[in-house]
Amino acid sequence: MDLEGALPERIHCVGVNGGGLLPLACLLAARGHRMTGSDRTEPRAELTAAGVVVGRGSALERMRDASLLIRSAAVPTDDPEVLDAQRRGIPVLKYSEALGQLMQQKRGLAVAGTHGKTSVTALLACVLSAAGRDPSWIVGGRPVGMGAWGAGSSDLLCVEACEYDHSFLNLTYEIALITGISPDHLDCFGDRAGVERAFHRFASAVHAEGCLVLGPDVPEAWSVPGVSVKRVDDVLPVLSLEEDEQGYSGVLGSEEGDHPFRLGLLGRHNVDHMRTALVAAGAVGVPLSEMLPALATFQGVERRLEDLGESQAFGVDAKKQGVRIIDDFAHHPEALEAAARALRARFGGRRLVAVFQPHQVSRTSDFLPDFVAALRGFDEVALCDIFVARDTHPENAEGLCRELVFLSEGRVKSIGPAAVADEVVAGLLRPGDVCVIMGAGDVDGLARRLAGRAARS
Repeated sequence: MDLEGALPERIHCVGVNGGGLLPLACLLAARGHRMTGSDRTEPRAELTAAGVVVGRGSALERMRDASLLIRSAAVPTDDPEVLDAQRRGIPVLKYSEALGQLMQQKRGLAVAGTHGKTSVTALLACVLSAAGRDPSWIVGGRPVGMGAWGAGSSDLLCVEACEYDHSFLNLTYEIALITGISPDHLDCFGDRAGVERAFHRFASAVHAEGCLVLGPDVPEAWSVPGVSVKRVDDVLPVLSLEEDEQGYSGVLGSEEGDHPFRLGLLGRHNVDHMRTALVAAGAVGVPLSEMLPALATFQGVERRLEDLGESQAFGVDAKKQGVRIIDDFAHHPEALEAAARALRARFGGRRLVAVFQPHQVSRTSDFLPDFVAALRGFDEVALCDIFVARDTHPENAEGLCRELVFLSEGRVKSIGPAAVADEVVAGLLRPGDVCVIMGAGDVDGLARRLAGRAARS
């Protein structure tokens, strides 16, 4: 048994299917903790495989002997299990607070940023593993071929550090990474200044012997007094870069010389994500030569411009092209713009069709003109109903969709709920199209169904 000393042996997790809590529960189970959990949905297979005992819905009996309850950020404070734990004197921690306690025992590498933190965390875990450093990691998405968590034997722990609700301020880390800072989660931060303040506090909390790694999208003027800073463009510039159907090849520069690399991902922004991970790994003493070979085998993260293949279910054009189906998590205007740029660069003159599900009424309202502008990057746009989450005024969803369609001057078509949009989307597609399904809600089910339809045809 190899328990993590900052946390008790018996732990119960509420909302255990959550993107952060699931990998944490699995990692702790792998370390010898007796983990139980509950959720409103069916338990994911990886929980059972890791030894986490899960019950659907309320699991009061299951948690009777727990010494700690960890709740997902989506679980309210008046949840029955949370209230029962408090009545019986069992400590209750939010996911980020529990992760922060675990990180006190580790050399933490915390990856933050409005965009790209999932991919950078996965890349960081990949290159550290390839270099023989055997890290542990927790990723909010699902890295292809490596999983959302890993329980390594070293003291290195790579974690995705979410800014929402100031969660990343609960963490402890030697290395902090910031991929970029843009206004988002204004329901939490209020405005751009509130976002900036939160990231400044995150950066200021770097361990005295550690450093702050700033990605290319962080403005030069942004700085944190008293913290050692490594800017990716200064440490690891791109000297040359070429793109083909399999990804990118190029040369990176460093103080030690030039370094050829190969990265098999879609989107120029992933080259910046790669460099950010390499600089952070270098900050804990890993030579580039030990990491670069792994880049060519890194398969990316599910729903991050994930290529689901060329479908012939919708016909084939004169070039023998079907419909290319891409699944993407983009739900912020800047992410939509990045997706459009990446797909234009990779797929040339093919017609680009977007199926977009806005995520949250508040975000749609906060960035409505920006969404209208971002969607101009696509040749045709199908708009699904807003995925309502954490919203105080869900009744505004329908009106916001109508306004987005109106402001688009006919370029955007409203198609209703993503769960029943299959036939409508299929009717929009024609041979040679590239269809990207975007959003952070349940629209990924539509992407998988379209891809499955293609596979069966």
